[in-house]
Amino acid sequence: MKPLTAGTIATAATPSSPALNARLTNRQALARLAAAGIQRPVGRTSLEGVRARTIQGVIALKRASRCTITITGGTESGHSAGPRSHARGYKLDLRTHHEGACLTPWIKTTQHKGSPRGNDPRWHGNLDGISLDYVYEAPRRGGVHWDITFVWDIARTDPGEWASLRGPE
Repeated sequence: MKPLTAGTIATAATPSSPALNARLTNRQALARLAAAGIQRPVGRTSLEGVRARTIQGVIALKRASRCTITITGGTESGHSAGPRSHARGYKLDLRTHHEGACLTPWIKTTQHKGSPRGNDPRWHGNLDGISLDYVYEAPRRGGVHWDITFVWDIARTDPGEWASLRGPE
């Protein structure tokens, strides 16, 4: 995504717009998050190559839930591979404890309960035309968190296509 230059007019991208599939630099992602009041990710979390749609989705989540959002996982190595993976910019991990204590009840009471992913419970929702797949991950080694995938509106996507796009879980 090219930075705006003098005389350039920024237009809002629609959820299906190619601009939302664009990959951002870490700096661009952090600037968008800061403008929305979301703190820098914790630790060594990277947002290099995150999708613009993913950043728009987490901002929409903050606005809808009115919760503090803490990103604990982004595009850094160490996550599972797949077509809609962290490395490909479609997923973020969010904290569930402390400031995440607001987010968990919001997801569980306002989003739609789905089939579990393995032993991990799952919810689905749509915010600002972006579909969110929330998985409450409880790894054996600790670090319970929300693993959230941000994609285009599932309502406009064939269910078979959605399943194939999610890839291995």
